[in-house]
Amino acid sequence: MRDDLTRCYAELDLAPDAEPDAIRDAYTDLVKVWHPDRFSAEGPRLRRRAEEKMKRINEAYRRIRADRRLDGSASETRILVPLDFGGRWGFVDEAGVPVIYPEFAAARGFSEGLAAVRVVEHWGFIDTSGQFAVNSRYEEAGDFSEGLAAVRWYGRWGYIDRAGCFVIHPRYQGARPFRDGWGEVQMGLRWGRINRAGEVAFAEMTPGRQL
Repeated sequence: MRDDLTRCYAELDLAPDAEPDAIRDAYTDLVKVWHPDRFSAEGPRLRRRAEEKMKRINEAYRRIRADRRLDGSASETRILVPLDFGGRWGFVDEAGVPVIYPEFAAARGFSEGLAAVRVVEHWGFIDTSGQFAVNSRYEEAGDFSEGLAAVRWYGRWGYIDRAGCFVIHPRYQGARPFRDGWGEVQMGLRWGRINRAGEVAFAEMTPGRQL
């Protein structure tokens, strides 16, 4: 591997054999840390350092994507990064340019084209244009995975689809994202697997052990 490309991976704190998802996650994390808008209240020295760091991060990410031929692939979508603009969250693009106005109390990254955001005390989901795809009404919300997102509604967890309709009604004390056709839900002290039809299989309890 060329030395300049090796330096690009080092700039993102990555190994040269990092998976595409790890590359995108590393870039997203570094933008959150080094975006110059986070240093607006600091002196010019720190802001200048952040700007220089962001330039190196963007260039390293661009070089790695070009080398891996990630640009234009079916799995690659435009990356929007959630950023705290000083008490309000918005989203910036890969160049660090604000794209979605900072009007949210909290925000997480996009998953399957939707991002969880909090307005006052309730969570909903926006699309990449910043418009609500699912209105903010949930006490807590996970990220979308396999077309479903776990949400807490009146103290109980269930799963909604991209239209905000409950596919699995809220009746559980906890819920985790779907993977390979199954999610995980908690009822009492027990965790079990659940499918899209709402069928649950609980693991057998081991004496003296809590699941």
